[in-house]
Amino acid sequence: MPMASIPRRCVNLPPGTLYALWNCLIHRQIQEGPALDEFSKAFGAWLRVPHVFGTASGRSAFQLALEALGPAEGSEIIFPDFTFPVIPMVAKKLGFQPVFCEVNPRTFNAGPDEIARRISPRTKAVVATHMFGRPCPIREIVALCRERGIRVLEDCAHALGARIEGQMVGTLGDMGIFSFAEGKNMPCFGGGAMVTSDEELARRARGILQEAPIPPRGALIQKALSIWVKWFITRPAIFSLTVYPLLRLRLFLGMSLMDAAVGDELLQYESRSKLRIDRLANLQASIGLLHLPRIEGFNQGARHNASILSEGLMGLPGIFAPPPEKGPAIYVYYPLTVPPERRDELRRHLLRKGIDSKTTDMSDCSRLNFFQDHPGAFEKGSAIRKDATILEVCVYPTISEGQIRHLVETLKAWAKEHSP
Repeated sequence: MPMASIPRRCVNLPPGTLYALWNCLIHRQIQEGPALDEFSKAFGAWLRVPHVFGTASGRSAFQLALEALGPAEGSEIIFPDFTFPVIPMVAKKLGFQPVFCEVNPRTFNAGPDEIARRISPRTKAVVATHMFGRPCPIREIVALCRERGIRVLEDCAHALGARIEGQMVGTLGDMGIFSFAEGKNMPCFGGGAMVTSDEELARRARGILQEAPIPPRGALIQKALSIWVKWFITRPAIFSLTVYPLLRLRLFLGMSLMDAAVGDELLQYESRSKLRIDRLANLQASIGLLHLPRIEGFNQGARHNASILSEGLMGLPGIFAPPPEKGPAIYVYYPLTVPPERRDELRRHLLRKGIDSKTTDMSDCSRLNFFQDHPGAFEKGSAIRKDATILEVCVYPTISEGQIRHLVETLKAWAKEHSP
């Protein structure tokens, strides 16, 4: 058994996290406190955007953005057909009509050409998603939409800190939505934010958020402790002694590999929950303040590991990796694309070699039952679901360069063995 296995996901918490939790506890500042204003100002200064609205989750941030747009009244919102399905679900539950457009099969991002084909007189907004941390052609999308008076919402859940010609993603459209969930590059015991430079949208968002509650103190403490435990067990050395043996046992017994619900199963559960916007808590803002001085270095480390993978896997038969680049991609998740009939086989092979991986949480929404009555739902075209081809591996700098090179060699050996 490898002494330092590679986990499928590493939780990134900065030094001082437990002290911040303890400090908020003893000063009774879990929910309210001075860190809230400090974080909003610091986050806005880092992004160079004037208005920051902290929320308890990325989903709350997205709902806040939609409500700031104004009444739905049957308005359409264009989404890439490959996205986290809960996001268009929120739009649908708020009364908007999700419309799906195709994405580039290599980048999994939608561009202006794909979006233009779905624009109608009822289009109110376009959600421009920076999938897997690779920025989409946002400047071209914004130009297309501004010609038609359509708002652009940037979904930056995977791309916090990515820049395009020096400008942060999330600040090029009308609104940017960020997630600080546990799997992202800047987790804050949960949390999220909506940002904008538009004064009217900011005024509406401020009014909505003033009426929103903060999650209960007990729920915040429970989440904080849960995420700290996940941080601890996703250190490669600890993972090797705890979770990895359990995964190997489950593999041996033919059991599922501890995968979360996705697709229609996820939506069936989530659609029963009541939509609500919750504000960011002082505890979450405190962790955000610890992150901000470190996030650039963390992103650079992830880019370095991703570049080793991309260069090592270039031209490998049977496995498509993101191409090598010196650009702005963050790689919160690093997607390997393989033929769907081989994906589970490759996943089991990697696990036997000490490398955990995961199937994607993203979905080919045009194929989901929940959206079959919406424009853009699957009719004809590729018989292969996009989400059935993806295997995600971790490239966070928690993973050493030696382990990343071990991953490269393992993938090369598998590809050579299974090449036509």
